Amino acid sequence: MLTITNALFPLLALITAGFVIRRLEWLNPSFWPAAEKLTYFFLMPATLINSMYGKKIGSTPWVRMLLTVEGGILASALLVTLWWLLKREMGGAAFTTLFQGGVRFNSFVALALAENIYGSDGLFMAAMGGGFMIILINLLTVTVFSLAVGGGRKIDIKRVALDIMRNPLIIGCLIGVGINGAGITLPSAINGTLALAGKAAFPIGLMAVGAACKFSHLGRNSQLLVVSSFVQFICKPVIAWSMARALGLPDMAASVAVLLFSVPTAPSAYILSRQMGGDHDGMALVITAQTCISFLTLPVTILLLLH
Repeated sequence: MLTITNALFPLLALITAGFVIRRLEWLNPSFWPAAEKLTYFFLMPATLINSMYGKKIGSTPWVRMLLTVEGGILASALLVTLWWLLKREMGGAAFTTLFQGGVRFNSFVALALAENIYGSDGLFMAAMGGGFMIILINLLTVTVFSLAVGGGRKIDIKRVALDIMRNPLIIGCLIGVGINGAGITLPSAINGTLALAGKAAFPIGLMAVGAACKFSHLGRNSQLLVVSSFVQFICKPVIAWSMARALGLPDMAASVAVLLFSVPTAPSAYILSRQMGGDHDGMALVITAQTCISFLTLPVTILLLLH
């Protein structure tokens, strides 16, 4: 139990700190969007490059990890879509919230958890698995918005491709893999800079998650919240564990895969919902509620993984 507390408490403490600081307005409200942008576009990519650098990717079960996480994403996407098809009274905009709430994952929390529990090897495995997931999730999400909100108009393949290529987390993973594959040795000064930037990524990112929590819509869309959370916190971890076992993933890699599928949905889902005409109020509700629910579910998940 002490191991679980040591792994989870720092994350929850920083999320809570961000929430309290934002509500007390100790900092200018404009700080938080800037902090999110700094973390997303600079600090997290630096962390991913640093975590990938020097690791022997060929010696990792990356193919089995790829199959596990991509299969899990497709399965969760199928679950929420089938539920929506059976409950067609839900509009297209609401469905995009359900979809993002059941398919997306909070990369800040997942990567921080993996590093806290399994160290640099866990962070490396989580970064690799998370990179695979981000590509497929972006493809699926943009497609869903186009079909559900855009009236089924033709999907803009060019836009989807550009969104993926411009994703800073994917870019960070690709740079790290490219450096490894090319056998490049980074100068100590550059490697030290990446490592130092990476140390700032998780604290700022986690506090930004807490600052983004909103409780003004918790009384609405209860069905939407229940279904997306059931998929997010119960179905997805079970699917990930089942696929990891079936594919013979080593214990640590299997546990990291489950962690990637056990965290709440991503705060960035709110921004995408606003930009693409989704139900952004419902999305804010799901993000906030799932972040709170994860305070209860993550200790149980970690307990099961460590025993």
